[in-house]
Amino acid sequence: MTRRTSTRSRAARRMAALVGLALAGGTLAAQAMPADAQRPDNAESAAIGKQVAQRHCGGCHAIEASGASPNPKAPPFPLIAERYPGDNPAPVLIDGTVVRHPGMPEFNLIEHETDGLVAYIRRVSRRWKPAS
Repeated sequence: MTRRTSTRSRAARRMAALVGLALAGGTLAAQAMPADAQRPDNAESAAIGKQVAQRHCGGCHAIEASGASPNPKAPPFPLIAERYPGDNPAPVLIDGTVVRHPGMPEFNLIEHETDGLVAYIRRVSRRWKPAS
């Protein structure tokens, strides 16, 4: 293997790792965020997420742990996390809802808002059980 091939190989591995990080719900800048920012037991982050949900999502989705969505076609938050691998809706939220259904408005969140919204969605999920 030549030096040039070795350098390309390392660069390709680094790029694959960064893509993997993004697909796992992180962003390059997310490395500076608290490691638990998307965890449902992070009350501060989940509170930010609830504010984001009220501002951007509550017109169509039920954003609380129970209740029907104002728009019957919009899934309630307790079900949203369950639709994604690892209960992680972050990749869709990070993309600014680029992958969305007709009628879903596009919005872009800044990093702590995305982390908070993920934490909040997970917190109201039927699968989350608070630590005792």
